[in-house]
Formats: sequence, structure tokens, C-alpha cells
Amino acid sequence: MTRVPSGLAGLDKLLDGGFPQNSCTLLSGGPGTGKTLLSLNFVESRVDANEKSCYISFNEDTTGLFRAAEGTGLEIEKTAIKHMDLLEDINVTDFIKTIETYPKLDRLVIDNINKLLLFSKDKADYRHQLYRLINFLRKNVKATLLICETDNGMDTGNGEAFECDGVVGISFLELEEIPMRTIQIHKMRYTAIEPKVAHELVIESTGLKLSERKGI
Repeated sequence: MTRVPSGLAGLDKLLDGGFPQNSCTLLSGGPGTGKTLLSLNFVESRVDANEKSCYISFNEDTTGLFRAAEGTGLEIEKTAIKHMDLLEDINVTDFIKTIETYPKLDRLVIDNINKLLLFSKDKADYRHQLYRLINFLRKNVKATLLICETDNGMDTGNGEAFECDGVVGISFLELEEIPMRTIQIHKMRYTAIEPKVAHELVIESTGLKLSERKGI
């Protein structure tokens, strides 16, 4: 199985080398947990290795993403970042047509999947559009991260975790005086993992890293 490195040595160790090639991974969590920084690190980590990466944001514009990366050691100046305004006529078909105009991508982040599918007619249509999008991405991108905003659990309850090949959750663990960011791998196809074991995600001025696992 060919693997695409995640950009974090500790996470790659847990994933037997990285994300499976031609896979879509759901990165879920609440506000402030570090989803954006982990995703920026994913696309930035191999930009000097002649890999083509793109970060598509339906949330923050380019200025906001550069500010988010400040003080973390992430140098995202060479990363292709595209901000798309949410319009009432946005749909998966048009989005796929846009991606087809890009060069063949090695890494793609969509921030976030909730908003891309915001204008689905109902829950069934949401699931259908998600299925179409993920099938397209598997065939055309080596590794995709789909950011998913959640209050609790793996996804929004609309089936994102079932459709994606992997689910990585970031959350705050408040067992200590200072809340700790933790990463848990809920599932990863074609990979032997320790499911739901918490590992501390550390964000420092020199970058991001994973600590040893925490006993809970």
C-alpha cells in the first residue's frame, strides 16, 4: 500500500507511514482544536518535494489563513490557497468542474465539507452529493483531507464518517489544569490502528508534533 505522509512524524507512525494513497480522510473537531493548522501543515509539508498541493477554504480568506499560521513555524507562502465565497448556487457539480481545471493534485484540503454541502435539498441529497464528491477525489487526488465541524462525535450525523476512508478527530481533553489538544484515529481503511487512543497534539512556535499516547 502506497502511503502519503501526513506531515507529522508521530501521526505517520500511527498510520503505518501515512494516509493510504487515493483516499479521503475526515478531520473532525470543534472550534479551536487545531483542524486548520493540522491541515495547513499537511499541504505545506511537502511543497518543496515537487508535490502539487491546494488548500480550498469556504471559511477564512487567504489573509486569515496566513494569520493562523503565524507563530507556528508553518511557511505557507508556497502553498496554493484558494478562498471560495459561499453563494446560493454553489453545488458539488460546479465544484468538481473547478477542480478538474487544476493540475493533478497530490494533496488537497477542503475547509470545510459542511459548507460545501450547505445547499443540499435534504439529508438524502447531502449524502448523495458527498458520495459523488468523495468518489471523484479518490480518482483524482493522492490524498484529501475534508475538514468537518462537529460539536461532538466523529461527524455531523449526516454520514461523513461512513463515506470517508478515514476519520481523525481532534478535541480538547480537560483532565489537567490546562486543556490538552488530542488526536484520535477513529478509523483508517487498509491500516492496522489503535482506535480511539488519545495522543496529544502540541502546537509550538517551531511547528506541530504528536506526543506519546495518553492513558485515559
